[in-house]
Amino acid sequence: MYSTGDGRKADGLVMYLADGAAPAGVGAPGTGLGYTCVPRDNQGNGPCGVAGIPGGFAAVALDRYGNFSQPINGSGPGPTPDAVVVRGSGDGLVGYRYVAGAPAPGGVASAGATPRTVRVSLVPGAAGELFATVRLEDHGTMRTVLDRVPLHGDGQAPLPDTLRLGFAGATGSYVDVHEIDALRVWQPADLRVEHTLPPATAGAPLAYTVTASNVGVNDSTPSPLTVDVPDALHDVHWSCSTPDTCGDASGTGDVATDLTLPRGAVARIEVRGTVDPAATGTLDSRATIATAPHLADIDERDNVSVASAPVRAEAQLGTDKSVSPSTGVRPGDDLEYTVTAVNHGPAVAHEVTVVDDLPTPLAFVGSDDDCTAEGQHVTCRLTGDLAPDGTAAFRFHARLDPAYRGDGSDVVNTATASSPTDPDGGDPSPGVDIAVVDPDGPSPSPTPTAAPTAPPTPGAAGHATTGSGGGAGSNGQHGPLAYTGTEGLTVLATVGTVLLLAGAGLVWALRRRTRTTPRSGPVE
Repeated sequence: MYSTGDGRKADGLVMYLADGAAPAGVGAPGTGLGYTCVPRDNQGNGPCGVAGIPGGFAAVALDRYGNFSQPINGSGPGPTPDAVVVRGSGDGLVGYRYVAGAPAPGGVASAGATPRTVRVSLVPGAAGELFATVRLEDHGTMRTVLDRVPLHGDGQAPLPDTLRLGFAGATGSYVDVHEIDALRVWQPADLRVEHTLPPATAGAPLAYTVTASNVGVNDSTPSPLTVDVPDALHDVHWSCSTPDTCGDASGTGDVATDLTLPRGAVARIEVRGTVDPAATGTLDSRATIATAPHLADIDERDNVSVASAPVRAEAQLGTDKSVSPSTGVRPGDDLEYTVTAVNHGPAVAHEVTVVDDLPTPLAFVGSDDDCTAEGQHVTCRLTGDLAPDGTAAFRFHARLDPAYRGDGSDVVNTATASSPTDPDGGDPSPGVDIAVVDPDGPSPSPTPTAAPTAPPTPGAAGHATTGSGGGAGSNGQHGPLAYTGTEGLTVLATVGTVLLLAGAGLVWALRRRTRTTPRSGPVE
């Protein structure tokens, strides 16, 4: 309904139902919009003088001018422009009572020749009851204007065996164009779909249930059901827990199956998958149910269900730690510590750090990785994220205080990896200690080396003897002292040099060994 001219527009358009056994006819023009009777001398205020449609049962009007709400036959609130109005049964000059009315969202007219959808649902109740619901398109959305208006009771004719569907309209000096297109008549149905999402954890399994039901008066088979599962849900499998209602027992990915929904039936689909370990924000699932082709849903608002749940990123972090060297450490030595963050999942860990509080005898020296220190507090930071089952190792150097005089049992420390995505702050590493040697302890003694045998010299009695440091000769008798001239000194100097070199080599090889106490006792 639209106008191509300027000025006020009129009058309106009506859809009516009449007794199928009554003769065909038309109601009064103008105020009556071709359905009701009207007074003969005015716009509708008072008793009728011009007959209405024969055997009228009910009419739904899009009343632009407003006179369809006049107190015709004493029933009506008065002129109400741009309203959706329902009037009841009447015949000739009797009846056509005002039943209900409401303002039309955006008015009753369309934007030029652009189609505008109007949906009228007639749904039976108990014996003899009939209810009307009127919905009108407004900016692309169907809005309920009148809901379950009773077309029964006092002043209303009984529901006839058959009904005739018709359209009528009126215009005059204020002109409108009335057009009807794409008329469809269906049996009523009322399907609904519902679902919710539980709290979601990145990297963890997720399961939820979609429930579709038929709460209407007619069976609906087949009823297409679709579920668009969240994009961040992987390895999706779904199954029907009510086998008699599902066209497919199970499937993967998004759900698309036809349901068998007799009146009062319920179908349930179980959806299972794993949330992406890197998922953030919210998960969104959308379920849609539609009626069988020969039906129309009287309330499409519950034909779509959208469920959302925030994603909680939860990564369980552990920590490993080692030191090199761990034994034979001397005060003043440098140590290399390796601290490793381990992501046990299920989610990706963000902004991973590893902290290590060094014992007092240790001082931070530096790191080739991203490790820094404030006093004894060392912090290592990971650039980027740490995937589930991933590890990140950091190395830094520390120096043992040169004045330290312990065995290392008090130089024990742990490291702890953490992340904002770890709810409990991360698990620390086992304690790592070092074994320190005492720099003031005894040095290792050199291994004895056999001395060269002195050459024999002629004895007083003409027997050869061997010097034995003043000991007895081979015959057990005391002999004269050995010759100690320059030749003998050269031999001794050579032996001394050999022993000195051997001792130097031994000291070099055993520089980390503790020196032994020199042997004491008389020297012959």
